[in-house]
Amino acid sequence: MKTATHKKWLDELALELRLNDVPGKSIGDALATVEEFLADSGQSPEAAFGTPREYAARLAAEGGRPSRKGMRGTIALSTTSLLAFLVFTAALTPSPNGGQMLISGWQLASMLVLAALVISLPLYLTHLLRHLWALIAVPVVGSAAGVLSAVLTPKSADDAFLALPPAPILLISAALILALSIVGTIIVVRGEPDPVVSPLDSTPARAWKARWFEILTQWLFPIIAALMFGLTAMIKAGS
Repeated sequence: MKTATHKKWLDELALELRLNDVPGKSIGDALATVEEFLADSGQSPEAAFGTPREYAARLAAEGGRPSRKGMRGTIALSTTSLLAFLVFTAALTPSPNGGQMLISGWQLASMLVLAALVISLPLYLTHLLRHLWALIAVPVVGSAAGVLSAVLTPKSADDAFLALPPAPILLISAALILALSIVGTIIVVRGEPDPVVSPLDSTPARAWKARWFEILTQWLFPIIAALMFGLTAMIKAGS
């Protein structure tokens, strides 16, 4: 019988194997093998295999072929799209004072902190997923930087460190969001679904549903950006 301790250990093993870019089928095989061994031996997972990180590293070194779609590459694409979306939203609502995009010095610093967190996410993703406190702290810091950036927006050009024309920034960021979504869609379409599949599961995976969901997530930022642009245009037309 699988205990809560066993389940927690198996969940951590699945995560560690994903972080080592082990394919989903191989992860399913490994989990099934571990469960069968523990059921027969009555041992604890730690006693039989060591920590999830150690055992995952051994399995990855022994020969799981690398996954064709690494987690870090996917995260890098998503974080770049997020950064482009944040720039788009900042340029979408420029100051009414001359229609310029006004940025103060402190606001620029907070925007750079947020950009650094987003761009460098692939570098500390592994640490983030392994530690709950980091998983909580990073979104909190990022949210605080975003709120601080909005609060520090200068009221006039005299108080601004930078005064930029919003139209070119809006067009460039919108084009970048669209291009990244197209690249992400191509990667999804050309790739193969990689779910964790148990060898004991005879039910065929409904891979097409997962594929359509992945494609939809690639277009969330363009869809939201288009809705925001339309809403902003309606508000300006009505004012």
